[in-house]
Amino acid sequence: LIFLLILSSSVFGQVNNETELTGKWKVEKILKKPTNPQFKPLIDGFEQSTFNFKANKDFELTTTNSSKLFKMMMTEVLNGTKWKFVKEKQLIKIGTEKDGYTSMGIFVKKENQNLRFNLDESGLTFLMKKTD
Repeated sequence: LIFLLILSSSVFGQVNNETELTGKWKVEKILKKPTNPQFKPLIDGFEQSTFNFKANKDFELTTTNSSKLFKMMMTEVLNGTKWKFVKEKQLIKIGTEKDGYTSMGIFVKKENQNLRFNLDESGLTFLMKKTD
């Protein structure tokens, strides 16, 4: 039992500060996704996305996917927003101070050198890899 506790604590951990999040994070793999076909453009767009958490708190989401729907629903809405990290909840909040950072919430889990991003409201979970 003690061995399993030690092993599990070394595999998953917490993000300790915003500096660990700062930079570009590319979706390496989608670990969990909704099965409803209407989510396909969203899934396809996120599959080729990079989340950029800039040191000045600006947020940018880019994708190499050509879906106009994804760009309209996600990148155009989220670009120009800010981000902040709530350590106690392991939650990245994206939006503006005026809207209370409610555009998107991302729960994070540290997994070795990678992170897992869970977009709770959409049912999507990504394995992320830092690219810079």
